[in-house]
Amino acid sequence: MKKYNETLLAVAKIGELVNGPLETSVILKKVVEITASIMKVDVCSIYLYDGGIDTLVLEATVGLKNDAIGQVHINPGEGITGRAAKQGRTVAVADVMKDKRNIYFPMTGEEEFHSLLSVPLVYDEELIGVLNVQTRKPRKYEQNERRLLKTIAHQISGLLRNARLFERELSARKALEKAQEKLIESEKMAALGRLAATMSHELRNPLAGLKGAAQLLMKKTDARDERGEYVELIMHEIDRLGRITEDLLLFAKPKKIRLEEVNPADIIDDALTLFTPKLEAQNISVHKRLSKLPKIKADRDKFMQVIVNIMLNSIDALPNGGELIVSSGVIREEPLGAEFTTFQFRDNGEGIPQDVLGNVFEPFYTTKAEGTGLGLAVCKTIIEEHGGRIDISSHHSGNTSAEKPGTVITVALPISERNGR
Repeated sequence: MKKYNETLLAVAKIGELVNGPLETSVILKKVVEITASIMKVDVCSIYLYDGGIDTLVLEATVGLKNDAIGQVHINPGEGITGRAAKQGRTVAVADVMKDKRNIYFPMTGEEEFHSLLSVPLVYDEELIGVLNVQTRKPRKYEQNERRLLKTIAHQISGLLRNARLFERELSARKALEKAQEKLIESEKMAALGRLAATMSHELRNPLAGLKGAAQLLMKKTDARDERGEYVELIMHEIDRLGRITEDLLLFAKPKKIRLEEVNPADIIDDALTLFTPKLEAQNISVHKRLSKLPKIKADRDKFMQVIVNIMLNSIDALPNGGELIVSSGVIREEPLGAEFTTFQFRDNGEGIPQDVLGNVFEPFYTTKAEGTGLGLAVCKTIIEEHGGRIDISSHHSGNTSAEKPGTVITVALPISERNGR
C-alpha cells in the first residue's frame, strides 16, 4: 500500500509540471529533485539523447557535480547508462564496483556511489534519454522500486516530448518574426534608398550653380569688404550640403565592395594620424592597444570610411577633451568556430541616453545640430556587406548606474574566407 501511494505521489507531483513553464531546463531541474526525494536516493540524473551526434548528454542532476552538466557524453551501448539506452530496458546494478560494464566519469564525482538504476526515457518508441538514480551504499533495487522509477520515467518522457515540441514551435515563431522584421526593414531601406537617390540628384545641380555663383562673388570681393564673410559662410554651407548629398547618394546606391587582403591595424593607424591635429586641438588623448592581427579581406576605402565615421563620433563625444581607447583582438564564436577580428573605440564622454541608443543606426536619425544621421547607418551597411557586425553600448552620465559614463563602438569582421561574398 505504501509503495502504491508513493507511485501516486510521484505521478501527481510530476503531472503538476504540465501546468508550469514548459522550458526543458526548468522541467529537468524539478524532475530530478522530485525523483530523488521519492526514491530516497543520493543521486538522480537525466541524460538526454542528441540524435544529431548519437550521444547521451548529462543535462540535469542532483547529487553529482553541477560542473559536469553538459560536459558528460555517453554513446548508446557504452557503460550501464548507454546499455539501458541502446537496449531500451531497465538496468539495475547493486554495486557498480563489481560490474565490469560500469564506466566512471571523474568530473561527476560519482566514484563514491555504488548502486545504479538506469531507466530509458522513451515516447512512441523514440529514445528521449535515460533516467538514473544512485546511492552511496550498495543497494539491491526491488521490483516495486523499478516499477516506480519506470512510472516516473514514463511521465517524464511525455513531459519532455511536449516541452521539445513547445520549444520547436517557439523557435519557429521567433524565426518567422525575425524574417518578417527583416522583410519590413528591407522594404523600408529600399524606400529610403529611392528617396535618397531622388533627393541627391535633385540637389546636385542647384548646389553646383550656387557654388559657382558664390565663387564668382568671392573673386569680386576684396579682403576689406565685410560682405566677404557672408560669402565664405555661403561657401561653407554649400560644401556641407554637398557632403550631405554625397552621403545620400552613397546610402542610396552603395558601391560594390572590392575585397583585398589588408592589415586592419595599418588602416586604423592611418586614420589616427589623419585626426592627430584635431585630437590635439581638442585635448583628446588616444591610447592604442592594437594586438597583432591576421590580415583580413576587406574593401580598404570602405573600411577606412567606417573608421573615419567612428572617429568623428568619438571626437564629437569629447567636446571638452578626454580619453579615447582604441583596441583590437580576435574572438572565436561557437558552435561553428567562426573567427572574427574585433576593433573597439571607447571614449569617456557623457555617453548616450538609452532612448537614443536604440536609434543610432537608423538612417537620418541624429541629435547633432549639423548631422545628417547617415554616418553610422552607412557604417552598418558597409560592415554587413563584409559579413561582419557593428555594435554600440553606452552609459549616460545622467543615469543612476554605477558604470562610468562613456560609449563603446565595436566592429567585428570575419577572418579569412568567411568574410568574402
